[in-house]
Amino acid sequence: MIQYYKQLRIVISRNFNRNYQSLKQSFIEIKQLNIKVMQKTISPIVKWAQRKDNVFLTVEVRDLKDEKVELTTSSLKFSASAEGVNYVFEINFFADVVVEESKWTNYGLNVRFILSKKDKTASYWTRLIKEPHKLQYLQVDWTKYIDEDDEAEEGGKGLDDWDQNKFQNFDQGGADEDDEEAEEEQPKEGNVDDLENEEEVQKNDQAPQEGEQEKQAESN
Repeated sequence: MIQYYKQLRIVISRNFNRNYQSLKQSFIEIKQLNIKVMQKTISPIVKWAQRKDNVFLTVEVRDLKDEKVELTTSSLKFSASAEGVNYVFEINFFADVVVEESKWTNYGLNVRFILSKKDKTASYWTRLIKEPHKLQYLQVDWTKYIDEDDEAEEGGKGLDDWDQNKFQNFDQGGADEDDEEAEEEQPKEGNVDDLENEEEVQKNDQAPQEGEQEKQAESN
């Protein structure tokens, strides 16, 4: 806060004796400074659990928006905002995941990730992250936690409302431009009735021309 007032005094003193435009610029800078001070950037609570094939992450913040998610085989970067607070975290996984098989969704109450493990035959991960130190915002999701030996019997614990059909893939995107151009170039199939009507019109157009040709032949 002391640093804030120092910057505030510098902004005012620098522009105090200038014209109206400079003074206006001072107020803009002060406003931007206030916004910067008021906006917090923190790491959200992230809970995790696992099975042989997947890791389940839950970002425990409601009504997140402006999500930016970047998943690689070895890491996850996440940022979003809610009620003037920016939520950011980045983790390096204990082992590799498969991006194409992984999914995520903003559930409203939280943001959820289903990360597909690359090695689905290996033992359970001993921890979520590669580094041995603990991150304060990472917690075990005890509502989904099971021992590895109990997966056959309790594998669905805590996952009743995790409908994967409501999740989106990380590699989802729009159609390729080449595909769109190909669709535009393809001729549209006409309706049979429309084709018949068109042929009838052509016949009617040709009939007067044939009659005129016959009259010209008789006169000759």
